[in-house]
Amino acid sequence: MKQVLFLLLFTFTFTSVAQSVTVDSDRVIKVLVPKGLNQVCVLYENKVTTINLATLTSEDTVINDNGIAVEQLVSISTLFGNYFLSPSGGSVFLMKDHTISKIDNSFEHQMQTEAAVFAYKGHVYKYGGYGLWSNRNFITRFDFETNEWELVSFSKSKAIPRGRSKSIVKVIGDDLYVIGGTMVNEFNPLTNDISTEVWKFDLVNGIWEQLGEMANSLNAITDYKRIDFNDNVIINNIHDDLLYEIDVVNNSIRSYRKTSFTRKLNSSIFPGMKMFFYKNHFYGFFKENTSVHEMTLVKRNADEIFGKLISEEALYTKETTLGMIIPPVVLVSLLIPLGMVARRRRIYKNKLELKKGQFYFNNKKIDLEPLKLTILIHIINSEEQVYSKDIIELIDKPHLDYSHSTRIINDVLYKINYVIRTALKTDNDIIKVSKSSFDKRLKVYAINKDLFVKI
Repeated sequence: MKQVLFLLLFTFTFTSVAQSVTVDSDRVIKVLVPKGLNQVCVLYENKVTTINLATLTSEDTVINDNGIAVEQLVSISTLFGNYFLSPSGGSVFLMKDHTISKIDNSFEHQMQTEAAVFAYKGHVYKYGGYGLWSNRNFITRFDFETNEWELVSFSKSKAIPRGRSKSIVKVIGDDLYVIGGTMVNEFNPLTNDISTEVWKFDLVNGIWEQLGEMANSLNAITDYKRIDFNDNVIINNIHDDLLYEIDVVNNSIRSYRKTSFTRKLNSSIFPGMKMFFYKNHFYGFFKENTSVHEMTLVKRNADEIFGKLISEEALYTKETTLGMIIPPVVLVSLLIPLGMVARRRRIYKNKLELKKGQFYFNNKKIDLEPLKLTILIHIINSEEQVYSKDIIELIDKPHLDYSHSTRIINDVLYKINYVIRTALKTDNDIIKVSKSSFDKRLKVYAINKDLFVKI
């Protein structure tokens, strides 16, 4: 009898303190953490290993992927299932009964690359994304009745954020928080701007609210892997050996040193591998022996993940009004220069400003290469007609013959016109070409100087 009791006690003790489980590390495709099921699923080419997070035991099951390239898809789990989404289009796949199948009636529109994906009340959403030299500024929700994506209404909003991709998103209660992201430059679609804005979207009433802007030093946080941590988000800064804990509701970001254990968890070489948080514990995969095709899932407390607290500061600066932060006497003294600024803005609105050798439109820089800048400034400043020979001199390539130089001129002028047309949102070329009044064989280049203001 004592032996039986000892065996039962030993079994209970071993099970209760189990802190790791080992699984196959070869050809891992995806790792899923299904909502509310107390398990993690590791997908391989022909099987899925399901790990029970309560007992840290595993079970292998053959899976039918129907030839679907799951490794290329974005995974997300809700209380109703595990889904795989096209990284740029509208395709939706469901993993059910160890079979992966397509469930949507959409098409691959390629217009939402790097959109932020999130789940809310059992539904799957996408915010933003990139495609065709522009960003999306809308939210779509997958309708499980029609099996199609539907637009989420913003009709009650007084302001809407610019479209973006690669944002950090977090659903807390009935609110969606959007942090940062990448935006296509409005004047040169071939370049990107980094957003430092923080927004909140009321998912019930469909209303956007801008909370403020982050410091420029935080604009790189969207490039790092992130981990959901209750109502917070953890950012793994691999370059500075830091963990950031974002508490967007309380407008706080805390920086911690990593522990040796955190570094080991985040050094995984497997696709889709990262730490995850589930029921008051952190979990992560790592290889104890690089020569063996096995990896270990370990379970740890929060105090083993966060090292020394380095700093704590506001995540974003809230927008304030002058009357709230400036005494009335000082405010009155500012009215005159503010009025001058307002007048200046009225005069310069919708005009191209030349400031310190660069062009701006409505205070936004227009990216032009040095040669294009030189030619455009020369045409603007010239008091006389500008001929082809004048531009050839600016190109400064005397070894080229006339026909080759002419092709370069045409290419440069086309690109200048394209960039300026895009900035002004017009179909008209800024630089006009005509024949000389003195010699019809010569081309003359002119520009509407009323569109420019020199600073």
